[in-house]
This record gives sequence, C-alpha cells and structure tokens, in this order.
Amino acid sequence: MLLLLRYALILFPAVSTAYMLPLERSGQLTFYTLVLLAVAEISRSWLPGRAQNLAAAAEMLFVTWLSLQMEGMMFACHYSTLTAYMLKERSGLRWFLLALQALLLNVSLTAHPDMELKLTANLLLATGALLLYGWAETGDRKQELEQVYDELRSKAYELDAARRRLVEYAGKVEQLAQTEERTRISHEIHDDLGHKLIRLKMMLEAIIRISPGQPEKGMEMTRIVRDQLTEAMDTLRRTVRRMKPPAEEGQSFSLQRLIEGFAADPQLQIRSEIAGMPRPLYPSLEIVLYRNAQEAVTNALRHGQATEVLIELSFEESDVSMTVSNNGTLPDPDAMAKGLGLSGMEERTRLVGGELLIETGGRFAVTTRVPTPGSS
Repeated sequence: MLLLLRYALILFPAVSTAYMLPLERSGQLTFYTLVLLAVAEISRSWLPGRAQNLAAAAEMLFVTWLSLQMEGMMFACHYSTLTAYMLKERSGLRWFLLALQALLLNVSLTAHPDMELKLTANLLLATGALLLYGWAETGDRKQELEQVYDELRSKAYELDAARRRLVEYAGKVEQLAQTEERTRISHEIHDDLGHKLIRLKMMLEAIIRISPGQPEKGMEMTRIVRDQLTEAMDTLRRTVRRMKPPAEEGQSFSLQRLIEGFAADPQLQIRSEIAGMPRPLYPSLEIVLYRNAQEAVTNALRHGQATEVLIELSFEESDVSMTVSNNGTLPDPDAMAKGLGLSGMEERTRLVGGELLIETGGRFAVTTRVPTPGSS
C-alpha cells in the first residue's frame, strides 16, 4: 500500500504536468519521470538504511531541479520522497531531512506566484509528515507489543514445561518413597522373620527324625518351636503394623470421610457417584481432590444456601475428574472473581497439571480434572 502511494505521488504530478507542457517537451518529462521512479526503486530495493537517507536527499534535490525546469505540479513529487524516510528513519536525522525538504519545496515553488498554493503545499507537507510520524510510532508500538507477547508466550511455555516436570518429579519422588519403603520392609522380613522361619523348619525336621526313638526330647523341641513361632508371629504383627499407617492418617484426605462429615448436617443431602474403574492415586492428587471438594461443598452451603450436593468421581484412562454440583443459588460473576475460593482451587489444580472448569447452567458445578501419570 505504501509502495503504491510512493509511486502514485510521482506519476500523478508528472501526468498533471504533461497536460500543461508543450507536446515537444513531453518526451523529456517522461524520461525524467522514469529516472525518478528508478531512483526510488533502487533506493528501496538495493541500498542499506543509511544510504537510503542520502538517496532521499539526492532525490529531493533532483525533484527541486525538475520542478524548476518543468514547473507545473512536479513540486508534489516531494511528498513521495517524504514517505521514503519518515517511516524508516528513527533518529534525529529524520527531522533534518524534513527541514531540508521543506526548504527545497519552497525553492521548487518559486516559479509559482500564487501564495495560497505555497501555503497549501507547506501545510500538506507538514500534515503528511505528522501522519507518517504517527504511523511509524504506531508500528513501533505494535512491534514492541508483539515482542512482549512473544516473550510472554515463551515464558508461558517454559512455565508449563516446568509445571509438567514438577508433576513428573513429584510422581517419581512418591514412587521412590514407596520403593524404598517396600525395600526396607522386604529386608526386615528377610533378615528377621525369614531367618526365624528357616531355623524353625530345620528344628521341625529334627523333631520328625528323633521323635520315634526319643519322644520326650521331641516333645521338648516341639514346645521350643511353639514358643519361637509365637515370637515370629509377634514380629510379623509389628511389621504389618508399621506398614499400615494410622487410621486417622489414612483417612485424613478421604472423600468418603468428607461426605460423612458433611452428612452430619440434617439440612444438607450429600451424595456421591463413581464412574469407571477406581484405582489408587498419588497422595498429591488425592489432596487436591479432597481440598477442592471440601471448598466446593463449603461454598455451596455458605454462599449458595444449597440443600443438595452431588459429588461425581470419574476414572478415565489418563485422568480423573471430580464434579461437585449443588442446587443452590447461582453466584454472580463478581462474586466468583473476588471470592468463593475459586482462585485457590484453580491454583491448586494447575500445580499438579490439571484444570478447573466451572458450569453455571442450571446447577452450579465445579469440575476438577487431574492427570494420572503412568496410568496408561
């Protein structure tokens, strides 16, 4: 678009001037016009930035000389040169070139006695310069905004990758902790209980051999085996007891316990439904689902005055979704933005690589969807 304007501001004055000149000078005007177009194209396509400014100054001088030679409207070619440097030059040289062009424009108009024409030509130059300056500044701001947007998008990708690595790392840490605990338990069973059972097996084999000939000694060894079996059973109970966490700890983030706690309220009817094949989840995911369900039910009671809450848990191949809906009043958008704990729920969900969805059609529902690494 700008290129067409640049060439039009050369061709239009040349055509207008051709109607004013004698026919025998038309060829000369055509040649000079083609030279001017060639200078503009060479400056645009082949010359580097600083050299283009020198070409623009040379073009101004050529247009001034051409205006004095041909008169007519050739002074208007100065506006074409204006577009060549006002958009590309960002330093103070731009204003020096503008001052030089204003001077040369007035020199080009010396053959025109009409003062109104001179005033109009200068106003057009000033207006064109201001418009092109604004255009250039807008382009700069747009470019800066695009750079900022690209940087923000890059940072968002980096944060998303870091979040995924954090989720994977948390899963690996949990798996490693479970593996270490299993290894410790296996060593304990092997080193303590295993050795005792092997010794008792050997004693039983000895009892089988000596009982026919020495029944008293066989009975004595049988009592010893009985006592040692009692010790082995005690060892097994202690090991199992250490493997199993306390009931309070195991149920601290249980959705069933949460439902039972809220069910104590006679004014609230709370139900749960499970779809898919339930499977164990990482503790970090269980905590997120528990806290979000707790927050959603509390909000339904406190802000929505709900009397019925439904918790739907869906186990998919690669993720788990939990939807908490209620029959309470729908919150307004401002309340949702400022309170209701939704920002905390969303932040908690994103931390483990999930997403939080809110539905306000009919019943108010909050869906927490979290991935289950390694489930596929």
